[in-house]
Amino acid sequence: MSLFKDKIFKNNIAKNFLVVFLGDGFSSVLTLLNLSIMIKVLGLNESSIVNLVISYTLVFDTIFNFQSFNSIIRFLPRALIDKDFLKVKGYLQQGFILDIVTALISFFAANLFLEFICNIFKWDRDIVNLIRVYSFSILFNLTGTSIGIIRVFNKFKYSSYINVFVNSLKFIFYLLSFIINVNMWYFILVELWFGLISSILLLIVTNFIIFKNNLRGIFKNKVVWDKEFLKFNFYCNFMTTLDVPISHLTPFLINKFVGIEFISIYKVIEKIGGIVAKIASPLLNIIYPEISTKVSEEKEKEAISLVRKLFFIIILFGSLIIVFLSLTYKLWINILILDGEKYVLNVLFYVLFVIIKFSFVGVYPLFISLGYIKYNVYIVVIANLIYLGVIPFFSSNFNINGVIISQCIQVFIVIFMQILIMKKGFISRAKL
Repeated sequence: MSLFKDKIFKNNIAKNFLVVFLGDGFSSVLTLLNLSIMIKVLGLNESSIVNLVISYTLVFDTIFNFQSFNSIIRFLPRALIDKDFLKVKGYLQQGFILDIVTALISFFAANLFLEFICNIFKWDRDIVNLIRVYSFSILFNLTGTSIGIIRVFNKFKYSSYINVFVNSLKFIFYLLSFIINVNMWYFILVELWFGLISSILLLIVTNFIIFKNNLRGIFKNKVVWDKEFLKFNFYCNFMTTLDVPISHLTPFLINKFVGIEFISIYKVIEKIGGIVAKIASPLLNIIYPEISTKVSEEKEKEAISLVRKLFFIIILFGSLIIVFLSLTYKLWINILILDGEKYVLNVLFYVLFVIIKFSFVGVYPLFISLGYIKYNVYIVVIANLIYLGVIPFFSSNFNINGVIISQCIQVFIVIFMQILIMKKGFISRAKL
């Protein structure tokens, strides 16, 4: 335990993440409350349509709208250390151009495929019109490079402040829906406008950081594309795209195999699990450098021991969370979900899944630190294809629990294959 305490309070990276964690945690609670308010105001069917509209847009935003923050985080620090400011401006220029161009591609793709997808799922014109309007949110999502700049220049707190400020204001507008007569358009427009406000604030902070560090004039020079920067950008965004089946396609599958009204129920359950997940997430950022260091020092047994300790710590705290939720559900379940007591077991099942999933949070950094990243694409592709293959059966027979079972299968295939590959590697090295 002292290791985690030292890392949290003495490591500057951990402190920065703690600021973001607290801000994001507060924002996640507000997002859950917003979702619950919308369900109470619109009912399950119409609130599910709003969530479906947002999910449709996010699918195209995730696939086509590249976010350059990973490349900025990887390449910018070295250029800054070398004081090669021409290269710094070049990376920022490339990042901003990619943000703009891919946002436009994503926006046009979302609208181009809309009629085709609507015919497959038999959506009515109201859904089509809502999607056409909300798809403009893609054009606001030009913040990949901005996020990278905020992280590189150690200004984590600003993104956290923006999240808290924007989500607090949005919460007020959601509360107003109890007082005034609203429909689905109200919530779509609220999400749209506050997405725009969030992006503008991030760009303002970015401009401030650029100005303060004498990096003005980014677009004065002719753009020179860096192949390594582009390759890494494409790779990172490709890996993000592989997560689309779990992160954004699930509402479509629920619509197809369970019923549109269950989308909102699933979203609430997912948000509750997301809040629990944020308790475990900081540990990954704290433990990743520790595992990487031990592997580089050829102390693999100590790294494995660390992963095991992390597993038991999360299981212990997770068990307490399950007990707490089981004893107190009558106080909060009906506030968050209409007829909430009908879905208590679904909520507890999903939270249990999240806890078990995050108990293995040390496996991925160990897997990457040992140099097995090249296998990760194949593992994720196989697991996602299996997920898409089993979810029709399980969701048709077990409703929301079927969706959760399918996600369990996907996650545990990834974990099992990573552990199996590492185990074979350890055996091979032991024979040498």
